[in-house]
Amino acid sequence: MQSNILLVEDDLSIQEMVESYLTKEGFIVATASDGEVGLEKFTQCSFDLIILDIMMPKIDGLEVMKLIRERSGEGIHA
Repeated sequence: MQSNILLVEDDLSIQEMVESYLTKEGFIVATASDGEVGLEKFTQCSFDLIILDIMMPKIDGLEVMKLIRERSGEGIHA
């Protein structure tokens, strides 16, 4: 079974590079370029791992992590 990863990164060159490496290793990768879109995708799909950039437009990675923890109700660790 393949693992689903959400990659939230606003630098498109970094996003493309990380997505390429992860896909090459067999992971299914969804991407978002800011925290708002990342949160939307989090609510639409189940992910095994979320990779967050800290400094992003609209909602930074720390706030996204806080909101994900509140919405998931599970013990997610940073």
